[in-house]
Amino acid sequence: MRVDGEVGFVLHTTPYRETSLLVDLLTVHHGRIRCVAKGYRKPNKKGISRALFPYTEHQFSWQGRGDLKTLTQADAMYAPVFLESDCLFTGLYVNELFYRLLHEHDPHEYLFQQYKKFLGQLSAGLSEEKQLRDLEMCLLEELGYGLVLDIEAVDGTPLMSDKLYNYIPERGLVECLQQNKIAPGVYQGSDIMAFAAREFDQISVARMAKQLLRSVIDFYLGGQKLHSRELYRQHLMRAEKAVDYPSKDLSLIHIS
Repeated sequence: MRVDGEVGFVLHTTPYRETSLLVDLLTVHHGRIRCVAKGYRKPNKKGISRALFPYTEHQFSWQGRGDLKTLTQADAMYAPVFLESDCLFTGLYVNELFYRLLHEHDPHEYLFQQYKKFLGQLSAGLSEEKQLRDLEMCLLEELGYGLVLDIEAVDGTPLMSDKLYNYIPERGLVECLQQNKIAPGVYQGSDIMAFAAREFDQISVARMAKQLLRSVIDFYLGGQKLHSRELYRQHLMRAEKAVDYPSKDLSLIHIS
């Protein structure tokens, strides 16, 4: 099988043997594809190494019959994108999330377009929490794990703003037996309703949305750790120590 000129992005690369890379691509029509990029770590006769740029749209060509393809060409369609500061860590997080959760050879054209749009926002220096939550929600929906945020799972009754709820993956929202105890994994009905309406004006809504989505994402990751989360935490702690700021509330960091 040979594919030529497929549009896509680089999600993840790993050194492979002495001179090559294992590359995971997100493509329009073929979904996530894993390829061997032979010789991409070795300079050519002119001393120039071939490069694959994350966050940058490419045209890829590959060949092969098995699950592991051989990358034959990779041409950046535009000038390479280099993210900075919080946008860089958000980009790392999104790429790792897609790499971990997307199945190989399972195309999601709408999700691809939302990913591309989100990267455009990051390349413009915009790292907004609402857009990240929307992309996470879109990923879960495309995988068949979409959240049901308007009804209670047990009897199908509409949410009530003054009630407390748990969210149980693969089941949905369940009203808490103890209505007077706020604890991790317990969410106020009014915050859930605001999140469903994409209203992030209140800090409590942003915090709830992050915590709820993180619990669901962690469930579907099945115990896999996201290295990008830890890198971002370390970055923040180094920055705080450098300027002698008080420690930041990590629950307010918008990466799930």
